[in-house]
Amino acid sequence: MLSHKLPLVLLLGWAAAVSSAPSNSTESSDDVCSNLWSRQECGFLGITKEGCIQRQCCWAPSMAPVPWCFQKKNEDYVCSADVVSRRDCGYLGIGAQECHDRNCCWDPKQNNLNAPYCFLRQHSCKGYGVSSATTTANGVQVQLDLNGGSQGCARFGEDIPRLKVIVDFETKSRVRVRILDRERSRYEIPASALPNPQDTAKVIGKLDYDFKYTENPFTFSVIRRSTGEAVFQTKVPGKDSLVYENEYLEISTALPDDANIYGLGEVVSGFRRDTRGTRQTMWARDAATPVDENVYGSHPFYLEMRNGTAHGVFLRNSNGMDVIISPAKLTYKVIGGIFDFTVFLGPSPADVINQYTELIGRPHMPPAWAMGFHQCRYGYTNIDQVETVVNTYQKEDLPLDGVWIDIDYMDKYKDFTFDELRFPESRVKKLAENLAATNRSMVLIVDPGIPVEPGYGPYDSGMAQDVFIKNKAGKPFEGRVWPGQTYFPDFFDSNGTWSWWEQHLRETRDKIGPNVFPWIDMNEPSNFCNGECTSGQQTQGQPQTPSKQEAIVNSKYSINNAGRQAPLSEKTVSEDAVLKNGLSMYDTHNLYGHMEARATHQALTNLLPNTRPFILSRSTFPGTGSSAAHWTGDNWSEWNHLYFSIPGILSFGLFGIPFTGSDICGFIGNTTEELCLRWHQLGALYPFARNHNTLGANPQEAYLWPTTVLPAARQALRIRYSLLPYYYTLFDRASRVGTPLWQPLFFQYSNDPLTLKIDHQFLLGDSVMVSPALYKGQIQVKAYFPGNGRWFNLWTHECIIEHDSHGGHTSDDRSHRYKFLSAKADGEPIPMSIAGGHIIPIQAPQNTVADTRAQPVSLVIALDESGNARGEVYVDDGRSLVNSDSARVNFEMLGGEKLVSSVSMNQDAKAAAAGQSFQSRVGHSSEIEKITILGLNFARAGGESGAKTVFKASTHSWKSKVSECHEERTRTGVHRDCGQRVLVDQATNKVGSFLTLNVNGKDVAVGGKGRTGKDDVLGYAWAVDETLGSLTLTGLKMDLFTEWFVQWKLD
Repeated sequence: MLSHKLPLVLLLGWAAAVSSAPSNSTESSDDVCSNLWSRQECGFLGITKEGCIQRQCCWAPSMAPVPWCFQKKNEDYVCSADVVSRRDCGYLGIGAQECHDRNCCWDPKQNNLNAPYCFLRQHSCKGYGVSSATTTANGVQVQLDLNGGSQGCARFGEDIPRLKVIVDFETKSRVRVRILDRERSRYEIPASALPNPQDTAKVIGKLDYDFKYTENPFTFSVIRRSTGEAVFQTKVPGKDSLVYENEYLEISTALPDDANIYGLGEVVSGFRRDTRGTRQTMWARDAATPVDENVYGSHPFYLEMRNGTAHGVFLRNSNGMDVIISPAKLTYKVIGGIFDFTVFLGPSPADVINQYTELIGRPHMPPAWAMGFHQCRYGYTNIDQVETVVNTYQKEDLPLDGVWIDIDYMDKYKDFTFDELRFPESRVKKLAENLAATNRSMVLIVDPGIPVEPGYGPYDSGMAQDVFIKNKAGKPFEGRVWPGQTYFPDFFDSNGTWSWWEQHLRETRDKIGPNVFPWIDMNEPSNFCNGECTSGQQTQGQPQTPSKQEAIVNSKYSINNAGRQAPLSEKTVSEDAVLKNGLSMYDTHNLYGHMEARATHQALTNLLPNTRPFILSRSTFPGTGSSAAHWTGDNWSEWNHLYFSIPGILSFGLFGIPFTGSDICGFIGNTTEELCLRWHQLGALYPFARNHNTLGANPQEAYLWPTTVLPAARQALRIRYSLLPYYYTLFDRASRVGTPLWQPLFFQYSNDPLTLKIDHQFLLGDSVMVSPALYKGQIQVKAYFPGNGRWFNLWTHECIIEHDSHGGHTSDDRSHRYKFLSAKADGEPIPMSIAGGHIIPIQAPQNTVADTRAQPVSLVIALDESGNARGEVYVDDGRSLVNSDSARVNFEMLGGEKLVSSVSMNQDAKAAAAGQSFQSRVGHSSEIEKITILGLNFARAGGESGAKTVFKASTHSWKSKVSECHEERTRTGVHRDCGQRVLVDQATNKVGSFLTLNVNGKDVAVGGKGRTGKDDVLGYAWAVDETLGSLTLTGLKMDLFTEWFVQWKLD
């Protein structure tokens, strides 16, 4: 036993962060199955040894008239009231009487976890006790021994008797806790799959957390120091403290009632996970987006909000698992590997994602063209159709940057080939050249399955270079996908297979052109067979429901694959397939698509050094965002899938893959005119925006509805392209600190509890809120405006809601923060609102990203209640991995009367010396053409709270002494507190005439008082809208890449 004095020793090192709590407990006798005449029945007549072991019982055949299957000594076998712990004892359709005859428990009450009605009696597990503990340079190590003797718990096999816990205080806000077999190595995620945590481990200053544990049974907690609250606590009433078996690991953490949990995927569901009962299975699966089931990717990460602060938990494990959320707890049930937890202390949601992506790899910075709009479909019958689509986009004045071709282009669906009748290589090359001439790109699908066809180049070279996954017999594993019988590349071989993959990607680039990029699909990996199948076998369908006997003798834990505990090999490579590194697909299945993305990313960077790749991957894992974009898979042309796209994209923002989108108008089925219109309005704002649908469905390009969808899509895409400088800046930030482009409202308004359940609105960056129409026939949106600040219509510039004078975010009555926004399908854009205190850059939209970047920049400035605002724009060449030329421009507005620009630049010294302008080197306009300031009547108070205003009739203006003002920098800007002001009446507080203008210290003649005017010499013009309280300055021709200021006064 660990000495009770150990915490005093730990005080010398990590005392403030680590402590233990002793517990009085004695080990049970190891001889728990030795009784003969006192045996208590644990089975039923005819039970098998396997069925007995499944019940955690003793098995000992005897000639004596005693049960062969009997309970262990000193164990209470009970019917667990906790549905999370239930183990199936029956089969679909079993009744109460037969259940009781099997000596099992019966509870037919419905539950959200689809737990069985007939379930086994179980005894509790005694867990592990601490035998010793030592401090390390950056944490503590704890040795554990199994309680209960050699029989242990035996939930789904033999317990591992001796464990080791390694706790590493990796950073000030990040702690890692690993639980390993003390005597044998177990599977862990290969080093080639994820960055080494030690690369970013660095403790500076005081830790934000404490680590504590109890000795017997061993439990641990991670505690936020600032509040004393345990954010991860494995001592959970009614749950086993720790189960650690060869193919089954279980641990739970306590949650508050009705906890706010987000993440854990991939799944089609609402954004906030249902704490009444959620069973999230993680096993990559090719499935057409069923609701609440496991699909393409696996992400064992969640973010939790508690009392305005955030923390995150990542389980670094690629094995299949169920993560179950139920009232007051979250339980991990994992079928292999180790427990390797990292807890992130935030405290803001953005801080958590920064800390998480620092660990798993930052999101990649996409090439600029990929931020534009993309068109695709499965079912373009020939190259003529694709060319017609491209030409029609141009004819109808629709922006387009990416032209995609699905497997239709291939010769018999074989990778790296072209159907010379329908998609001749020469014609595809010509189209790519035409696209390149207008700075656009082509994307071609590539699947991992390589057809078994001697004489086919990739097959021959793959066999020669030994790149394919093997079966147990050591031969290439054979499955079946689109081209027929296929082998699957072993992307875990980062030498041979990656080189082979690069070779064939190079061939396509050489044939078609450098502006051709890969879309890697079917990489769960998908298989039309359930496991291995040869050419003579029929493609297998869904497995039959197990027989009564089979249903009760499965001694291994079955994750809830496909929502029905489907076999792991269903529609994929068998779990016993073997990789070149000796690992099995049982352990690495969830990593397959991730490793293909990594191999593809390296190949493209080798083919065009220092050029940003573009890759779209269906299957993902933590860290995939550093290599590839993602789409949410085969969604449906249905209204609920329009909604599901929002929580899907928000979740992938948490997962470190912000460059995500959903198929616009839906992939499966026939869209409708209204649905496709609404989907273009929302989808145009997706981080990754693509229209795509399936073979046999009606075409859904926007121009097919010339009087409805076409004008709405044109308007929506112009909105997206006008916001490209804002998007580009957001992508840059994501690549540096992980902040998602799309954010849930609580990211910026974490103290506003109403934001925690909203997933039909979202933030685009920090500044803009989107409130889409998501239902058939909808003409207005009931939108919630979070926080207590001002919000403006981004396009009409009207103030939607004023500042709350009470200043709190947590008032019980928040009804005044709901507003109805008009959202008529006929001509009105998607409702978008800009928060006071923010500045966003825009450009005049053109039909390509490159042409839009060449347009002058304008600024939209929304003032907060103090007349302040901040914003930034980031510019580089849009294509280089490492930029010699870049500029970060910050804008700051103070007091509603002065706008200041500051610039931080990197420049290519050689290019600058050669006389090349920075503007030409980055391919971006350097001109600021227009500035629009909203909310200049910021002095009015009372706002939506109805507070009394003070009206001074003689001046019709507000006054305050500058000396009384205090400035405070916050994330949203510089806020000024000027004490009590003399305020104008809300009804008469209008912006007056334009009085003076000063640019960089030089006064500009404004021609006397007025609401509009122009300086004919300099070209400056101004317009004051007294009703909106706005000022527009045009003709400024300020240099974006130099520092400047503009100051003015209004009457």
